[in-house]
Amino acid sequence: MHERHLSEELGVSRVPVREAILTLAAQGLITVKPRSGAFVRKLTRRDVAELFDVREALEPAIAAAAARARTEDDLAQLRAAINNASEAAACFDAPTGSRSNAEFHAALARASHHRRLQVIMEPLSLTIRRLFRTTIVGHDADLLRDHAEQLAAIEEQDVEWAGILARRHVIRTRERSLAMFTDEDGADAE
Repeated sequence: MHERHLSEELGVSRVPVREAILTLAAQGLITVKPRSGAFVRKLTRRDVAELFDVREALEPAIAAAAARARTEDDLAQLRAAINNASEAAACFDAPTGSRSNAEFHAALARASHHRRLQVIMEPLSLTIRRLFRTTIVGHDADLLRDHAEQLAAIEEQDVEWAGILARRHVIRTRERSLAMFTDEDGADAE
């Protein structure tokens, strides 16, 4: 993708396009090659392992904080994300399932009412969503069960159990996601 082409296609000046490209490059989502343009970076097995290391450190804290601080509105948003994911799974709609998974995790972060955790998780969400577009297929029932269990713990305000379930979910998802990669440099997920 070229800055000029993107700005013309989007009908905006080159400055916001350049800033967006620099942000995506800083997040490791694209590679910028001088005089060639920007290219979507292929995820490697190492990228995925590192992403899950970060998730395993953060998501139990987010779930525990959500169990402590959640409101009825937060619970409604979590339920809606699970319902959307359930409907997507019933229709074998992977893009909607991926989007619903992202909605659940975003709603969970908001339910924590912990600004710093939300700020840390937000940039990771793009990479997580990109990864899940290719790795959640066939695991919808597992994800739904994990999310429903987390929601139940959060509804009951069981802080410890919510954190344990979040960690278990990340570990299970890590195993499934890493199984989609053939080797370190030849990642199958794009």
